[in-house]
Amino acid sequence: MIQRKLKLISDLKIELQNCDEIWIAVAMVSDSGFNYIQNHIDNDAKQNFLVGIGLPTSPQVLRQLKELNALDRFNSRVYHKTETLFHPKAYIIRTNDNLIAYVGSGNCTEGGFDKNIELSIKIHDQDFCNGLIEWFNTLYKHSNEITEDFLESYEILFKKRKERMREDRAELKKIFKNESDVFNLDEIDFANQFFKKEHFQAFEGRKPWDESPDAVKQRENVRQKLYKLNRELFPLVESKKWNIDRHYSPGHVVSSAIHSQHTAQDLSAIWLHYGRGMNEIKEYGENQTPLDYMRLQVIIHHNNIGIWNRIGKDRGSQIDRDNLKSNLKNDSGYRIEMFNLIERFPDEYFIQLNNERRFVRTFENENQLADYLLRADYNFYFIIGVEIHPGDSKLSEKNILETIIKSFDLLYPTYELIKHKF
Repeated sequence: MIQRKLKLISDLKIELQNCDEIWIAVAMVSDSGFNYIQNHIDNDAKQNFLVGIGLPTSPQVLRQLKELNALDRFNSRVYHKTETLFHPKAYIIRTNDNLIAYVGSGNCTEGGFDKNIELSIKIHDQDFCNGLIEWFNTLYKHSNEITEDFLESYEILFKKRKERMREDRAELKKIFKNESDVFNLDEIDFANQFFKKEHFQAFEGRKPWDESPDAVKQRENVRQKLYKLNRELFPLVESKKWNIDRHYSPGHVVSSAIHSQHTAQDLSAIWLHYGRGMNEIKEYGENQTPLDYMRLQVIIHHNNIGIWNRIGKDRGSQIDRDNLKSNLKNDSGYRIEMFNLIERFPDEYFIQLNNERRFVRTFENENQLADYLLRADYNFYFIIGVEIHPGDSKLSEKNILETIIKSFDLLYPTYELIKHKF
């Protein structure tokens, strides 16, 4: 029997629970994909991994596999041949004397199991499954052991590859329309809205790269609108007695509308932000500025208004990021406290890191949340927040201040918990 499977996440969870042995041959394994297997598989099951590195398999996973190879129930190798990309996605599972196999497009990653558009088939034919095991064993004999020398070299290359992938994604944005380009502002009623159609239009198409006077003027109009919002919002922030302040330089309370060496090449958003005051910033060094520290912010894009705890921009907020990771690794009470805070958020709130976004309801316990947060790569934005579409009544002139303050009420405790303190 052959069955079509669009998502592997539910099926695999069931099949792994009581299995005796699994063979996994995939082009890529991520931290989340490997953890998913380990969290659901029977503790006594034998595991066989054959992993490619033509795609960016996690070096942390490879190191774990190397260490686990010391156990009798683990066998793992890397398959790599010059000019040949190892690209299969096959999972063969034995329970008692019965074999099943999943063959398709899904790598051993969160995307491959759940988030991406994938297609797999579940196969019950025993001859076919045994043939797959023979195929696996043949390739395994011609594969490479995971050695310390290999890992040290691969970890260096992995960092460079991740940076190149980031640059590739930025380039593709210039060629292909993304989701925000599909968003039709003409169909929205902006009557009584705080932000008007022209504010969102300032970021459409190629305008984020446009340095012409007209484009700069459009972005500057957005910037002045955010200054108006600040004049109405900050007194409410002060009344909350939160330990956050505006940028100590009035000209930087709202981000720039002009391209410079301190901005991204694409000014695809402008934001209003609150965080550490000047005295707190200068504790880290006289030359330090709020630019590299965590903040609460209201940010406008072409297709939404974000209300965020922006923990770190790409290659930013190292001190706060390290503080979070250290506490998650070493303090079980801290993990529980963080999970309890995240549980308070409504369903539409998300955590974004490494260019991945997960909504808060996808975390079942503090360990799942901690595992996800610990994956945060310094090279990518790290955000907890919510995004609201143009025209939503929450963004009306009447409601926008209440909307932001309610969101800050939820986000501020995460800011305080993550924030490094002397």
